[in-house]
Amino acid sequence: MTNYRLDRRFVLPAVGLHVIIAGFAAALAFFLASVGALSWVFGVLAVLALLNALRVVALPPVVVRVNAVELRLGGRLTVQPVHVSWLAIEDVTRAGGRLLVDRGNGEVLAFPMAYVGVRANDLLIEIYERLNSANGYRRFDPT
Repeated sequence: MTNYRLDRRFVLPAVGLHVIIAGFAAALAFFLASVGALSWVFGVLAVLALLNALRVVALPPVVVRVNAVELRLGGRLTVQPVHVSWLAIEDVTRAGGRLLVDRGNGEVLAFPMAYVGVRANDLLIEIYERLNSANGYRRFDPT
């Protein structure tokens, strides 16, 4: 199983939002210091927001998961996850910065390759290799 994580340029806005929330909660904690318990609630919220921002920076969310059985496109901070079996895929193409997965029944899934960033070519090669092994013959050329 291979995981492709969200590119940093899409992670940074989420981190920025967490830092803003942490700053706002810390400011409220200082202003409400005389209240006591409410100050602690906002202080804990500020720490949790910062810890979550660090977690997202260290481990960006997985947006594509490839294994021997299926392809999962999407995840947190992107599109709704879609699971597609390798045998249910008719064709895969790359057009205009998008990965187009044809399911054969007139349904084409479009996934922005920018979400995986510099690993986009690795993803495409792995998809072609998995499709070839699932179908039992060399249908797709990864070059």
